[in-house]
Amino acid sequence: MQKSVLLEIIRSLDKKEIRELNKWLQSPAHNQRQDVVRLFEFLVKNLPNGDEAAEKARAWKYVFPGETFDDAYLRQVMYFLLKAIEDYLVFVDLNKDRVQYQLSLSRIYRERKLEKAYRQAYRTGKENLEAQPLRDNYYFRYKFLFEQDFGQLTNVAQNAAANLQETSNALEKWFLAEKLHISYAMLAHKSVYKNVNYQEGMLHEVLTYCEKGTTLEESAIAVYYYAYLALTNPDKEDYFDQLELLIGKLEGHFKMSEFRTLYVAAINYCVPKINQGRLDFSKRAFDLYRKGLESGTLLENGIVSRYTFGNAVGAALRLREYGWAETFIEDFQHHLEEKERNSIVNFNQSRVYFEKGDYTQAQQLLTQFDYDDMLFNPIAKTMLLKIYFETDEYDAFESLLESLRTYLQRKEAMDATRKASYKNMISLMKKLLQLNIFSRAQKETFRELVVKTNPLAERDWFLRQLDRR
Repeated sequence: MQKSVLLEIIRSLDKKEIRELNKWLQSPAHNQRQDVVRLFEFLVKNLPNGDEAAEKARAWKYVFPGETFDDAYLRQVMYFLLKAIEDYLVFVDLNKDRVQYQLSLSRIYRERKLEKAYRQAYRTGKENLEAQPLRDNYYFRYKFLFEQDFGQLTNVAQNAAANLQETSNALEKWFLAEKLHISYAMLAHKSVYKNVNYQEGMLHEVLTYCEKGTTLEESAIAVYYYAYLALTNPDKEDYFDQLELLIGKLEGHFKMSEFRTLYVAAINYCVPKINQGRLDFSKRAFDLYRKGLESGTLLENGIVSRYTFGNAVGAALRLREYGWAETFIEDFQHHLEEKERNSIVNFNQSRVYFEKGDYTQAQQLLTQFDYDDMLFNPIAKTMLLKIYFETDEYDAFESLLESLRTYLQRKEAMDATRKASYKNMISLMKKLLQLNIFSRAQKETFRELVVKTNPLAERDWFLRQLDRR
């Protein structure tokens, strides 16, 4: 029983939903079986999580005291309860979305040939659609569905005023918005899972069509058009400029989850630019993190991922926004998952101390860091390597260098570019340790090697070591 859909749903209910479901099940309009009510009472009070046979026996004893256990009959009661709960959830969802509600009501009146009632419900539905703030794919979908439904009210063959053009226009905008949205999602997914292959279908024709006319005046179409082109044409920064501009204008007009996707798209565009040493994109990425976190867009159900948390701190540190980084860590740490909160907070505080030159505090936190994450672990080791080198602790430096090399060998799943960057860093650190600082020729040769080595995330640090020696 513990793995049944019924129990999964009940575990997901909050206290208010449980109260409302009790009322729903007590109503003869929704349920006429008292055994269903009793089973719901039992499951809410005693959510099973042990032996399935024992759980069913306990449930049966509660629902049918004194009667002989009948597994088939209990399964039947479970089925009726599941369907009653599903009916309740659909009812709540439909009533919560007044646009969808009015569309359903319009269709009911139309099918009953109640034209006056239909026109009133249809008008109210369209007013609700325009009054709600969203201007994303949801808006276009319901705009089309209302036009399509209205078209079925009239006899097209006899009515020259039929809304065929309005229906066609609404369908076209919905299609374009959805196609570009899905195409961007495919692109983003493939960037992570390299072996995935997607068929683009009509994408080329859609992109070409969007370049003409006034299509890009619709934000839900334009934002994914520019997101897709920015990521596929990183050298054409005008696409990103348009994406960034739209993101600044569209807050509140997209569902939070979808708006989060747009923020991530913009941030992902900035990352390779930052790795190329573009300080202007460091500033733009920082602004995206700052606005996205402060508005809650980059939070998911009140939780900020450890990666977003760390990337936001890193973006601030690149710009020496130490005050913002410290305030952010203090104010947003309670949004981290509780099980990893202390480790992630200590790690990011160590980064702030390191960048401010307080190596003692940074080293104290880093030596306590024990979090085997392929992103954070190498960053922590890299900071310790820098500290050891700059404080002349060369034995510890060489030992940790070997430890990092071994770690990278074990992590076969690490992104190839990141792994190559760390391997290049290890190679250069070994050469730096052996460098004759009194030889101008050796220093210049090493400088040239640092400049031409790619990928390399720590280029600036290596160059600073040459300049300080």
